[in-house]
Amino acid sequence: MIRFVRRTLWLLLLLWASSLAAASDVPRPPDQFLTLEGVRVNWAYPPTVGPPSQKLSSLVETTLVDLRQRFGSSSTRRPLVLLVSTSEGLNQTLKHYDGESVPSWVPAVALTRKAIIIIDSHYLVRHPIGGGATVTHELAHLVLEEAGGPLPRWVHEGLAQFAAHQRPDPSTSRALIMLARGDSLVPITELDQYLPRTHVRASLLYAEALSFIEWTQRHFEPGLHARILAHCKGGARWQDSFELETGLTIEQATRNWITELSERDVFLGLVFDLLVSWNGLALLVIIAFVVQISRRRSRLRQMEEEERWLSQRSPTSDGQNLTDSGDDIV
Repeated sequence: MIRFVRRTLWLLLLLWASSLAAASDVPRPPDQFLTLEGVRVNWAYPPTVGPPSQKLSSLVETTLVDLRQRFGSSSTRRPLVLLVSTSEGLNQTLKHYDGESVPSWVPAVALTRKAIIIIDSHYLVRHPIGGGATVTHELAHLVLEEAGGPLPRWVHEGLAQFAAHQRPDPSTSRALIMLARGDSLVPITELDQYLPRTHVRASLLYAEALSFIEWTQRHFEPGLHARILAHCKGGARWQDSFELETGLTIEQATRNWITELSERDVFLGLVFDLLVSWNGLALLVIIAFVVQISRRRSRLRQMEEEERWLSQRSPTSDGQNLTDSGDDIV
């Protein structure tokens, strides 16, 4: 009996110690933030922003479940989602977590190892559709960390964009095709060396990462990336895990993807780009001006021809044309 009591007390002590350790791993929000416990995530927000709406809360909860299923994460950790006001508030909160400041156009940031997402709530209000994609994108970064551990940044961005259905604009896609035709794309395994911190400057490289991920989705069985991530979680490199699951080296897969990409048609798209761009509009104005001049000149020539013909058969303003016979007067 005494032995049983000792074992019970020892077990309770271990559980208490583990709970304290888990609690110490939970990142604390800034002092002025209020907190709210959700079903699978925790929320924090300053009084000026207020708690998340029911729609946002439901989006985060359901998206987290979907992404964990897609990428094979069995984690039960509770991410902390912080709602802030404006870019200044986002950077102040980042500073609290020793994070680097971001440009004013960045609406959200994921701190994957801390399981933190910081979101500019003003952006969500102004961009309800794009805001939902942004939330999915940042949650995907957290889940990829759970499912695969440290991963190449291009893998993070390609898979996060794919999960959030964030497609590049048509002109960027066409530029990617033209680079593929010229064999000028940055090698996939070297993308991380060229990806700058700002998304705007790296839009073409982000599009390249997404394009390769989409190619793998089309050419291999479902669940490929979840299986690759499982290998990575065990310590394997991403490209080695890719080869193990597909039977292709990353170089072979890249060549196949570039070949397929370069065969896509871009001519009509390039014409469309010219017409809808501001330069294209200016060109249309110039074309219209030239056509107008051409039509005016054509009409003047026609009038001159008519005048020349009539002058030989009809009286002029000075009286009877003496070169004409009277019988020809009309």
